[in-house]
Amino acid sequence: MLEVCNLSISEGSMVNWINEAKTKAKPAIDRIKELIMQSKVVGFDESGCYCNKRLDWAWIAQTVYFTLLFRAGGRSSKELESRFGDSLERMIAVTDRHSAYFALHFLNHQVCLAHILRELQYLNELDTTQQWSGEVEKLLKEAIHERNTRPNECIEKESWLERLDTLLKKNLEGFEEQFQRLKNGLIKCRDYIFNFLEDPLIPSDNNASERGIRKLKIKLKNSGTFRSELGADAFFDLHSIIETAKKHKQTPFEAIRALFGATDSSVVPTAE
Repeated sequence: MLEVCNLSISEGSMVNWINEAKTKAKPAIDRIKELIMQSKVVGFDESGCYCNKRLDWAWIAQTVYFTLLFRAGGRSSKELESRFGDSLERMIAVTDRHSAYFALHFLNHQVCLAHILRELQYLNELDTTQQWSGEVEKLLKEAIHERNTRPNECIEKESWLERLDTLLKKNLEGFEEQFQRLKNGLIKCRDYIFNFLEDPLIPSDNNASERGIRKLKIKLKNSGTFRSELGADAFFDLHSIIETAKKHKQTPFEAIRALFGATDSSVVPTAE
């Protein structure tokens, strides 16, 4: 700002603006949460973040149109229950295979195939003499391709589950323990691997949630921590506003200006 606009901004002014923006963002944050609670398909993810010398957890709940990030003291299922309550029972959750998600009573579930494919690729490289991980990888990629070629159709998943069951019945004795660990994990989430085939609204991966939380990881990589709870919560609220605005074809600059009443546009999203 000093070089481009010849304006010198003090740290105090920055703090005041951020605090004001956080206060003015509350109606939009409440509305985003409300609309996510009404959504059919919701992606979730969580990641550690340090705040005031304490390990907290950053959570994200996001849909095609809305993104909500918030800070919590842990990564257990209770954190989502306390925030979203009974609305979880009406959601189809798209997640990784973190155990907390499977302790919740979602309407249905879809595990992230991108995570599984990365693990399978690792196993391919770990033991190049075996074919099991390659066969599972091929099956998942074929299912994703089937969805991509028939994007609006309901595709029966039973035949895909039968092929998966055949692979999961194979004896992996003599393999590295990582193979059996992944096999056991796939058996546990077997019913949640191909749900994306039966409903075009369900994505096959949770990449959108990972992208939504990535800026937090970049910030923490540079600064290492949040020095206050107020600063951390302001970051999450403003990041939620910006990510939601982008999904509604607004720029971050437009969204922040709208918070301060500098434009006629509103950052309080609608259901459309």
